[in-house]
Amino acid sequence: MQRIDGPTRAATLPAPLATGTGAAAPGYFAHGDLLTGVPYTTLDPDWCNMVQEEIMGVVVAAGETPSKSDHTQLLTALQTLFVGAGGGSGVIIGANEVSMPLPGGFILKFGTISGTFSEGAMSHTFDNPFLTKCWVVIPVSINTAGDSAKNIWPQRQSLSPAGFTLFNNLSGGSGTNSIDGADFIAIGN
Repeated sequence: MQRIDGPTRAATLPAPLATGTGAAAPGYFAHGDLLTGVPYTTLDPDWCNMVQEEIMGVVVAAGETPSKSDHTQLLTALQTLFVGAGGGSGVIIGANEVSMPLPGGFILKFGTISGTFSEGAMSHTFDNPFLTKCWVVIPVSINTAGDSAKNIWPQRQSLSPAGFTLFNNLSGGSGTNSIDGADFIAIGN
C-alpha cells in the first residue's frame, strides 16, 4: 500500500470541502444515465483522500512501512492488529490465557498460573469467562528446577464459568511441598 504518487498529486493533504458541498447531503455512488441526463458519480479528491488515509492509518498503525510493490499490507496489518489484540478467527489473547473457539460452540482456554504454591487452594479467574459453563479443567504442575522431591499435584476442586480452584495435594509425607504454578487447559461454552 502506498499513497498516490503520480505527477498530478498534491504534495500535502488538502483541507476537505464542507460535507455535501456541490450537491445534496452525502450519499451513494450512482450509475447515471446519459440518455436521461443523470450524471454518473465522479470521484472527488476529498473522497479519494479519505479512503486512502483510512487504509494508510491501518497499515501504519500495524508498524508496516508503506510499500508500492507490496499488495498484502492491509491484510497483514489487519491480521497483526486484530490477532495481537485478541480478535481474528475468534481467538482472544488475554493477560493469563488464550481462548479459541471450537466446533459446536465450545471454547478452549489454555494458560498458566504463575507463582509458588504450597499445599492448599490455588484459584484462577478467566480473563474472559465462559458464557454458560466450564466443563473441565486439566492442570499440570510446573516444576521449573526439575526437583524430583516436589510431590505436590493439583486436583480440581471447583469450576464455574468465571474460573476454577485447584487443591494442591502433597503426595505422601515427604518431599518439597510447593510447585511453581500450573499450566492448564479448560473447555467450556
